[in-house]
Amino acid sequence: MQVRYIVTTEFTSKTDSGQQLEAYRWDPGTIPVKKGQPVELRITGVNGESHPFTIEGLGVKATVNKGKTTVVRFTPKEAGTYAIVCETHSDPKDGVPMVGYLVVQ
Repeated sequence: MQVRYIVTTEFTSKTDSGQQLEAYRWDPGTIPVKKGQPVELRITGVNGESHPFTIEGLGVKATVNKGKTTVVRFTPKEAGTYAIVCETHSDPKDGVPMVGYLVVQ
């Protein structure tokens, strides 16, 4: 079992005009794993109340909540790069999208 640990993080800043900017991230943002071997992602919510997410192309969906650890298990069958997309923070119009990458080798 390939176990990987991820946390949700938030960066905030104010512009010179006083506008609040926020960017949520997965940390680390790139997670390497091996094809054909079971994977366990242990994702802990540090910032933000809730982060429902999808790992595109792998059919993995779950939600990470602040102060909790969400565990998802799957076995990637194909090599490639798969986006981990937070459905709450996915629109570039609302700021920086919360996207990480699972790299299957």
